[in-house]
Amino acid sequence: MEFDLLADVPIDEVQPTPDGFVMQGRGSDRLGYRLEMHIDWPVDARTKKVLGEILSQSEVRVMRWRAPAPKGRSR
Repeated sequence: MEFDLLADVPIDEVQPTPDGFVMQGRGSDRLGYRLEMHIDWPVDARTKKVLGEILSQSEVRVMRWRAPAPKGRSR
């Protein structure tokens, strides 16, 4: 299965939420992106702080499955 790259997004801001994090950044296409990450188990405040610091130094690569070519056409 092949994927198309939509954007590389350096994370500029990380905000903790009650059940995870909200990360925001400006992508390589110059558009703003928001990524919400939900964690399904309890995370103590110290761990959440460390995770937030790690995520704030990250970059997200947004990709999408490539649509199959219409039948009868070759690429």
